[in-house]
Amino acid sequence: MHHARATLREKGYRLTPQRNLIWEVLRDAGRHMTAEEVTAEVRSTLPDVNVSTVYRTLELLVSLDLVVETRLEGTACYYEVSPEPTHHHFVCTACGAVGHFGDELLAPVHDELARRSFGVSQIQVTAFGLCEQCGAAGAHSPAAGD
Repeated sequence: MHHARATLREKGYRLTPQRNLIWEVLRDAGRHMTAEEVTAEVRSTLPDVNVSTVYRTLELLVSLDLVVETRLEGTACYYEVSPEPTHHHFVCTACGAVGHFGDELLAPVHDELARRSFGVSQIQVTAFGLCEQCGAAGAHSPAAGD
C-alpha cells in the first residue's frame, strides 16, 4: 500500500473510490496536472464524479503534504505528487516548457533563514524566463514587456 493511502487512514480519512482514483491519476501521470485535467481523467473511469469532489480531494492531499500545488503560469494551479527529493520549477515564457531544479540550489536561503532562527518547513520557487532553445531562437519573453 502506498504511503498516501496509509496517511489518509492514519489521519482518519476514508479511502473513497474517488479519492483513491484521484490519487492514482496524479501518481500515474508523472507530470503537473490542472484540476480540470485530473477531473477529465477521473471521469474516464467514474463518469459521474463531481468537479467539486476533485477540488476538495486535491485540497485534502495538499494539506497532508501528499500533493504539491504550484502556479506555473498565470493563475492556473498545477498539482503533482509531492516529489522526493523536493524540487522547484522553471517555466519558459515562450514555449511553456517546464523543468525542475533541486533544493540544493536554495541551500544559502535555508542557511540564512536558520541563522535568523526561522525553521523552514517548505520553500516553493518557480522561475520564469526562456529555455535554451527559445533563447537561441531569439524568442522574447512576454514578461519582458513585449
